Amino acid sequence: MQSLRETSIAQIKSVPGLFISDRFAARSLSLLKSLNIKYILSVTRPEDRPKFDPKDHAESDVHVNSDRFVTRHVDINDDPTEDILLHLKDTCDWIEASLLSTSSDIGRQNRTAGKAGVLVHCTQGISRSGSIVIAYLMRKFSLDYPAALALVRESRALVSPNPGFEAQLRIWRSCAYDVYLSHDYFAAGSAALEEKDVYRSWKSARDAMLKADGAEEKLNKARFASMAIMAAKFGKKRAQDNEEGTNSDYLGIGKSVAGEKEKAWKNVEKMEEEWTRRLITGDYSIPD
Repeated sequence: MQSLRETSIAQIKSVPGLFISDRFAARSLSLLKSLNIKYILSVTRPEDRPKFDPKDHAESDVHVNSDRFVTRHVDINDDPTEDILLHLKDTCDWIEASLLSTSSDIGRQNRTAGKAGVLVHCTQGISRSGSIVIAYLMRKFSLDYPAALALVRESRALVSPNPGFEAQLRIWRSCAYDVYLSHDYFAAGSAALEEKDVYRSWKSARDAMLKADGAEEKLNKARFASMAIMAAKFGKKRAQDNEEGTNSDYLGIGKSVAGEKEKAWKNVEKMEEEWTRRLITGDYSIPD
């Protein structure tokens, strides 16, 4: 087994403050401290997340470890059929926001000078974390996949997304770095997000392939993940909307808008109830 002494964290040369590594380096407090890394994105199975304090068992995918690190976890297998497109916008947004933060955002007791570093890691620092960093560079610098891959390999030569992730990263560029047409949950009276054709086509082809291979368990897992992530997006939007509604009430404005949104949220609640029913009964079918 690889030891912490044999591992390292690579700085992405084109983006100061952005790093990539395997899971072993992500657990090395001395390495993390030496690079002023405060934000850690784990693109792994739950058991491979770095844990520095036994009391850290939060259910949320984003939490703070002992006021030392802000961490985010994305549960992805290194499987060509895994849907990473579903995660790319949120993870890229998180990396961007973290890079713009300073270490003073973490807590007064651990305040240090300079910009805080952001580490993206998976198990080996090859496919999953490499894919996320490539996606970030593609969006940040408007690069195609080969150019972004070459840029990452200047810092970590081992990076090599699996064939399925490579195909999805090429789609990432063709769909202009967002798989949804809009993030307006209330557009045209609909509570659902409308997927772009290229993403919908990829999902249909992937589902058909899994069905043909008899991989029902994989197909069900993929559909479950899609439902769960959409529900999480709705929950986050609902919280933001409630906060904005409170501010609007305080200012005495926006009551008609709030009324329209309340109607839209009733549609969301019905949708969430239907998703819950499907998850309980094991009905993962997606209506046309």
